[in-house]
Amino acid sequence: MELDSLKDLWKDQDSTIAYHDDDEQIMSMLRKRSQSPIAKMRRNLRWELVAVIVIYSFTISYLVTSWHGIYWENALLLLIVGLLFVFYYYHKNKLLKAMQCLACEVRSNLQKQLTTLEKYVRFYFISATILTPVAYFVAGLVIFSKTPSRRFGDEPLATRAQPMLHYFSEHSYFAEFVIMGIVLGGGTYFFNRWYLNKLYGQHIKRLKELLRQMDDIEG
Repeated sequence: MELDSLKDLWKDQDSTIAYHDDDEQIMSMLRKRSQSPIAKMRRNLRWELVAVIVIYSFTISYLVTSWHGIYWENALLLLIVGLLFVFYYYHKNKLLKAMQCLACEVRSNLQKQLTTLEKYVRFYFISATILTPVAYFVAGLVIFSKTPSRRFGDEPLATRAQPMLHYFSEHSYFAEFVIMGIVLGGGTYFFNRWYLNKLYGQHIKRLKELLRQMDDIEG
């Protein structure tokens, strides 16, 4: 057991230290070690923010400047999603920063903050898994509605009296579009599970183990 190994290590270093002193020093070590996974999660969160800003800025600029801005709705959709992520980043980073407070009561505060962090990660997983295919289909509808039809020429769909379903049936790529959306939705689910565990899940498990060790010492 890792806790027993730590105690043995401290005893070997100084056999004259009382047992309760061992516990205090081990508790201090555990407090310091708890900062490592938190620091890694903050670093991962910063890299996420940088990636979102770079990718979204490039894509939005491309949609606005290309095709004479005909697909500006998709650029607006990406902007909204990007702003939501920045809002999420701010609150999650604020929580992680508070979790790095060594002067705080680690066992009580960290347990509560860790529960909140798990809720943030779970919310991110659910919202990203749902939002990705939804955004894909919304963006696709915009493109389909503004792409010239073989039958109706360059006349915008908004000015046509034909039902939208009939218009979509005229598009040779509509079936492929729907299939790609279904594949994207399933792929997003499994990717997010791996991705969030890599960036946050494994570090949350590490913090839980450290909290359990603190409970063993104080118990």
